[in-house]
Amino acid sequence: MKAKLIKIDNEYVLLADDIVYATTENSPYKKLSKQNCDEIFGVVDVDKLAEESKNEYVKRFNNISKSDYINGFEEGFNKAIELNKDKLFTVDDVKKAINWSWRKTDRGEHILIIDEDDFIQSLQQPAEIEVEIIMKNSRTGNIVKHDSDLEWDEDGLCDRAIPKLDSEGCLILKKI
Repeated sequence: MKAKLIKIDNEYVLLADDIVYATTENSPYKKLSKQNCDEIFGVVDVDKLAEESKNEYVKRFNNISKSDYINGFEEGFNKAIELNKDKLFTVDDVKKAINWSWRKTDRGEHILIIDEDDFIQSLQQPAEIEVEIIMKNSRTGNIVKHDSDLEWDEDGLCDRAIPKLDSEGCLILKKI
């Protein structure tokens, strides 16, 4: 089932057919996992990442020497580059940034102007993302990708597609 995931501050709302279908807030609606939504929007849990790195480092090095300490900085820097690899600026972005800050007056003078209404589109984080709600067969529990995956049973009843939930009872979403 296709839907639209919208980020509002630190919360998420899932719209299906322009109706609120689920949220990450406590509400009567179906529940969304904040972690699943953060992953879809590319939000990095720095504390979790640091803990995983620390545990890996402790496994590798019992007594940390100066060279190990330097290696840790290098690994951290490389991890930061990996996490930011999709946040590159194009030549057009740089031109837009220059044009954004300098304007020509009626008299032909160039003056520095910072206008919050102007922005470079590629720097903006998306506020909404198209997602798919993972559905399963109500009888067999198998993942349903199409209505053709549903069958009629021997009593003449048709299987239904229902949302698949994680261990916390939250919907499972996948970015389209």
